Amino acid sequence: MEIKINNPISSDDIIKGRDGISSLKRGDIQIWSVSLDADETMRASCLNALGESGRERIAFFKLKQVQESYIISQGGLRLLLAYYLGINTDKVAVGRMSKGKPFSIDNPNLRFNMSNSGRRVVYAFSMDEELGIDIERLRAMSDLDELIKKNYNAYEQGYINKVPEQRLNRFFKFWTIKEAYLKAIGVGMRIPPEDLDFSVQNGVYKLESIRGEVDTEDWIFKDFELEDGEYVGTLTIKNEKANISLRTVL
Repeated sequence: MEIKINNPISSDDIIKGRDGISSLKRGDIQIWSVSLDADETMRASCLNALGESGRERIAFFKLKQVQESYIISQGGLRLLLAYYLGINTDKVAVGRMSKGKPFSIDNPNLRFNMSNSGRRVVYAFSMDEELGIDIERLRAMSDLDELIKKNYNAYEQGYINKVPEQRLNRFFKFWTIKEAYLKAIGVGMRIPPEDLDFSVQNGVYKLESIRGEVDTEDWIFKDFELEDGEYVGTLTIKNEKANISLRTVL
């Protein structure tokens, strides 16, 4: 179950495309990677896609960088939903499940999830496949020791600390695994990361228990990297035969 890297696609193709749903068959998982430093064409399209209510929210963010991130990440989501649904962005309707997980009102069978870190945002789409995705940009952490002890059990701490030069990478990789799982089940951070117990065998991550209760669901945790390893990410799904692809928007 390797991730197939597709050719990059221009923002124009996303903006003008209306046949995306035909490319998304059952068993397909499509991941999109978008820079938050988008060109002016992409930014203008994302800003327009937000709609009046979305644009009004921009003022709530005081920092210019946060405003720009919001425009691209949320506007980009609506652009991609319109791409798959074959409708204009002003027709896109997103609802929230009881625990907050977003879903497409226009086509509830279209599942999606998103994550952003640093200057990059990723989206994952599927038909009828529950999923969660999370990315983190690798960065130095002055309180790394404290964060490892706070968020990981003894086994996980041992795994992270086993290879000193890989501690930072393993810390963030484990974090994306836990975040992606919580997103997949639709609870966000209602379950603290430290309540999830994982094991690692031959590079395969397995959820062993939740709050001490044995996990009975067969979730799969597929890790990936972006920008030559600057970002680590995890896609959480159940279909071990899924056809996963990743495409970057230029």
